[in-house]
Amino acid sequence: MKLNKQIWIIPLSPLLVVFLVFFGGCKNTDSKNARQVSQPETQVTVTSAQKGDIAEILSLTGTLIAFQEVRVTSRIPGKVQRVLVDVGSRVKPGDTLIQLEQRELVLAVDQAEAGLANAKANLEICKTTFNRLDNLLKDKAISKMKYDNAKARLDIARAQVWQDRAAVASAKEQLENATITCPIDGIVAKKNVEVGEVVSPPIMPGKALLDVVDMRHLKTTVNVSENRVKEVYIGQETIITADGFRGEFFPGKVSKISPVVDPRSRTFEVEVLISNPESKLKPGMFARVQIVLAKRTYVVKVSLDAVTEGEKGRVIFLAANGVARACDVKLGISDGVEVEVISGVTEGDKVIVQGNVGLKDGARIILKGSEKTK
Repeated sequence: MKLNKQIWIIPLSPLLVVFLVFFGGCKNTDSKNARQVSQPETQVTVTSAQKGDIAEILSLTGTLIAFQEVRVTSRIPGKVQRVLVDVGSRVKPGDTLIQLEQRELVLAVDQAEAGLANAKANLEICKTTFNRLDNLLKDKAISKMKYDNAKARLDIARAQVWQDRAAVASAKEQLENATITCPIDGIVAKKNVEVGEVVSPPIMPGKALLDVVDMRHLKTTVNVSENRVKEVYIGQETIITADGFRGEFFPGKVSKISPVVDPRSRTFEVEVLISNPESKLKPGMFARVQIVLAKRTYVVKVSLDAVTEGEKGRVIFLAANGVARACDVKLGISDGVEVEVISGVTEGDKVIVQGNVGLKDGARIILKGSEKTK
């Protein structure tokens, strides 16, 4: 008996066909979208690693003061005859600043010199008399008393000469003091005297006739924390900037370091001497002081923005063929803007400086401003 095979064909309803097509198409679409989401493209900004010089800087602030300031006063009382300088005058040692009247002082010198001349003449007479009596005493022609009197008059004459010489020197010194000269190189900063004014030596420190400041050098003091002071030393290079001279840099050096810490601020006072040959900087200006802690020349350096924290340490991402590659790096000194890269990056590498936060090794990237890859 022969079995007949029958094939059953069940017609599909239109609703079932639509159901299968719909769900089959959604699955394919979701799979495609999933692949796209799994590998998104991150927009990044890159720069090339460059070689150059870099310095580690300790940035501090201070107020500029004159390296040397002299308050000019008069050593003697007198009337001002002339004032030969004004505020802003540049002066050097020995320049005449103020001239007092000299007439009475000249007369005093003449009188002292006349007294000295009389004393010298009297001394010669006394010497002659004494020598004559000395010979007579040897011959026993005079009494010892007469000899002693002659010797006493000679000693008095000699003392008078010494006294009159001192009087002449004093009178001449007073005459010299009538000419008030400059003790330092500098610029007249203040003027507190006029012609005809009567001046005298100050009993206590107070108003000076003139203030002269040395403007070739200025100085400032800055406060260095106790955990950084060990990196500062005498003669250390510094760079000074001031708001009034934007873009200009003035060289300086550390000149003094306080041996004790300020108990209130826990800082050490450090004095910085600043070269100012053209007198551009002025006392009282606010200064930004950068102490150079370390310097490197012709090293690979990148922006600090390129450095991120990885699982094992510092990481820099490089851009290569549309993919980010994470590089473990060893860093050196930094100036606060750029950082030295000792290893991990070479000159010319394309370093990602924006868009690197949260970036993963192998992530697809696109440069800002470029079209996404298809």
